[in-house]
Amino acid sequence: MMDDDEIKDRQLNALVGGAVRGLVESGADDEAIGAFASTYRQKAAKLLGRPQEALDPPDLTDIIKDAVAQALAAAQVKPKKSRKQNEHFTVSIGGQKTSVTIHKDVIAQLAEAKGSKAEVSRFVREVAKDVPDSVENKSEWIEHRIATIMRFKSESAGNGSSARH
Repeated sequence: MMDDDEIKDRQLNALVGGAVRGLVESGADDEAIGAFASTYRQKAAKLLGRPQEALDPPDLTDIIKDAVAQALAAAQVKPKKSRKQNEHFTVSIGGQKTSVTIHKDVIAQLAEAKGSKAEVSRFVREVAKDVPDSVENKSEWIEHRIATIMRFKSESAGNGSSARH
C-alpha cells in the first residue's frame, strides 16, 4: 500500500511528465523545455501541497561525511587532523544548488565577527544570492565579497566617531 507521500510523488511525476510531453509534441526547443522543467515541478508540487523541503535533494556531501565519521568512530579510528585550506558551503546561486569553497582565513575572520558556524553559513548563503550570472568562479567572487565586507566593517569600527564627513 502506498503512503500519501508516494501517491503525491506519483501525481507530481505524472503532471510534470504530461506537461513536458506536451511541450515536446508542440515543437518547443530544448532551451524552452529545460526552463519549463526547472520551474514547473516546483509549481506543480505547491499545487499538490508538497512542502519545498520534499523537493530539495539532500546535501550528499554532508551525508557522506557523517557516514564516514560514524564508520571511523565505530572502528575506533581517529582521523588525521586536516590541514585543509578551504571550507565548503552548499549555496543556492540563481536557483541552483552548488558547492563553493572559501579560504579558511576568510572564514575564521567571519566566524570571529559572527560568533557561530550557523551564522557564518547563513552569511555565506546570503552573499551567494548576489553572485552575478556572468561570474565564472563563484567561490572566488563570494570569498572576495566577504573579505571586502569584513575589511569595510573593521575599517569602520576602527574609525569610530572620528570619521570625517
